[in-house]
Amino acid sequence: MMSIAAKLKQIWHTVEKRWMPAYVWETDPFTLWRERILFIICFIAAALGPFVLIPSILLSVSEGLGSVIVLDLAAYLGVVTVLIIRHTSLQIRAGLIFLILFSLGFGLMIILGPVGAGYLWLLAASIIVSTIYDLKAAFASLASNAAALLAIAVFIDNGTLNWNLLNDNALEQWLVMSGNFLFINALISTTTALMLHSLKKNFDKEQLAKAELQQSQARLYAVFDAVESIPIQGYDRYRQVIFWNRASERVYGYSKSQAMGRKLEDLIIPPDMRDPVVQNITAWLEKDIPIPAGEIMLQNSRGEPVPVFSSHVMITNYQGEKEMFCIDLDLTSFTQVQKEKAQMETQYRQFQKMESIGRLAGGVAHDLNNLLSPILGYSDLMLTDPQLAESQKKTVSIIQKAGFRARDLVRQLLAFSRKQTLSVKPVDFNLAVKNFEPLLQRTIRENIRITLALSADPGIVVADIGQIEQVIMNLAVNAADAMPDGGRLTIETSGQYLDDIYAQHRQGVTPGHYVLLAVSDNGAGMDKKTCENIFEPFFSTKGENGTGLGLATVYGIVKQHGGNIWVYSEPEKGTTFKIYLPVAPDHANREASPVEIQAEKVRGTETILVVEDDDQVRQLACTILENSGYQVLAADGGSQALETAEAHKGDIQMMLTDVIMPDLNGKDLYRKISRTHPGLKVLYMSGYTSNVIAHHGILEQGIQFIQKPFNVNELAAKVRQVLDAV
Repeated sequence: MMSIAAKLKQIWHTVEKRWMPAYVWETDPFTLWRERILFIICFIAAALGPFVLIPSILLSVSEGLGSVIVLDLAAYLGVVTVLIIRHTSLQIRAGLIFLILFSLGFGLMIILGPVGAGYLWLLAASIIVSTIYDLKAAFASLASNAAALLAIAVFIDNGTLNWNLLNDNALEQWLVMSGNFLFINALISTTTALMLHSLKKNFDKEQLAKAELQQSQARLYAVFDAVESIPIQGYDRYRQVIFWNRASERVYGYSKSQAMGRKLEDLIIPPDMRDPVVQNITAWLEKDIPIPAGEIMLQNSRGEPVPVFSSHVMITNYQGEKEMFCIDLDLTSFTQVQKEKAQMETQYRQFQKMESIGRLAGGVAHDLNNLLSPILGYSDLMLTDPQLAESQKKTVSIIQKAGFRARDLVRQLLAFSRKQTLSVKPVDFNLAVKNFEPLLQRTIRENIRITLALSADPGIVVADIGQIEQVIMNLAVNAADAMPDGGRLTIETSGQYLDDIYAQHRQGVTPGHYVLLAVSDNGAGMDKKTCENIFEPFFSTKGENGTGLGLATVYGIVKQHGGNIWVYSEPEKGTTFKIYLPVAPDHANREASPVEIQAEKVRGTETILVVEDDDQVRQLACTILENSGYQVLAADGGSQALETAEAHKGDIQMMLTDVIMPDLNGKDLYRKISRTHPGLKVLYMSGYTSNVIAHHGILEQGIQFIQKPFNVNELAAKVRQVLDAV
């Protein structure tokens, strides 16, 4: 319950709010203090005056002192009047109070003489003037009192005053009393005025220092706010935001208006770290145990992790309260660079491993060939010997067949190690695929339908046609094995241009013009771990039925032709192998050249949500779009995309999404997000070809689609096309 003192304080505060001038609550404390003194005097006089005035009037009536009654009533009404005209300036009201008290004191002295309360009222008038005004006013009030006492002395001397207390030495007594009074008056009023003058000077200095400190703080805040690359935040002792610069807005996603006044732990601290952070700050405030600088994982407004190197400083402001400032170095770009570096190192190690295995395979194949030569040679000689018995010929025939199988394995090893002799010539891929299709039809099962999707002019490559056919055959056989219940095998060709950005993200790729040969199936697919090992010799998913050399052979043939091979696969979603062989210099496909588009025609400011489960592809797409001026939101899958779209306060104009993702495919994701973001446009992307995606039934005809890999101009132009479409 509220104490009596607290209740009285609350009542008094209400009275002040009601009766004191409104301006005093916005003025400086010194003026407020003087206004309060005058208000207290007037309010108490008005409130308690009747308790003193009534007995005084009754006594004056009994004594026949009508003039005293008039003086008391006039003084009381004067005080009430000053209280009523509270909106008049402080100096005028203080002057009126002085005149009222001076008149009351002087009048009571004239009427009652030295035995009345006249001295007290004159002294009170002088003190009030000294308090409200300054030292000059104190001297003026002292002079007024001296003049009043001197006038009374003159009245005594000429006999005008007829006090009953007068005697033969009345003038001398009066002068002695007046001198003592004036001395006390001078001492009190001048001391009060000097003390208040000193207080005011100190107060003015303090206000000036405070203003300078505030100005310095404002300049410092302006400098902090101008630092666009380093987030800086300020917090009070309750961890509420008092400063939030523009870099903090960019990194953490909260505007200044959204952040101000909110607590640190409710903004950028992940839930599992909130209690330790609060404890550390409390220990710093109460026990002076500073928080060491170091790396910490914070979060932005979308709940995404933000790695920073954070340092902290605790200061005491001009009000004597502690404030903490956090200076963060955003490590997102550094972390991304480190991540990309690690990925490149992984690719490089894989590349080196494949090279080492290739050299080993080449050496082994060479030795095996030397061993197989006499086996096959002598087998042939023995089988042509007429003296050899039939039972012996049967045994030699088995040996010869085993030798042939061993020879085929050696050839595959040589292909993988790129040490076989090639017979190269210009090859039209479309013609090669068409001529080879009948053999494929006879080789694979009838429940697998072969579909050709050949571009008009993919380009010419310099290659060994027999080796290329072996590549197609091996991939087709693998695809058939992945579709035991039947399915669709799609072979596609097209001209492609791989730019510098794509080459930076792929080990061993040289920018330039390529012919793409894509072999796709809608079979069982593979997981990520399997995809990482499929080109290694003797790695097989077929158990005892596989040699583990089919895809290793494909890899070697492609590399020996100066090309690259990549695989895209998802469990139960099928597999696509993409082979890029360099276009012959004299046969470069003009249509596959990079399209130069004016920068201003493909730029924009719209907000685009990028959804891609592959970190490299997602980062590449975000970089291209951000460099084109777009506002980019990123998500690594369907679930995070839904959360990001829900948390985003503004509109999202377009979504760029992978078609096939582990948790939610692009088509279903678009349907869900478009419910809360009507008018959302979508551009699908995939490592699978558009034909394969269509066969999966995930995309309808006419849907906007871009195939990976894409270069800068292709993606920028396609995004602009989708955004501008009606």
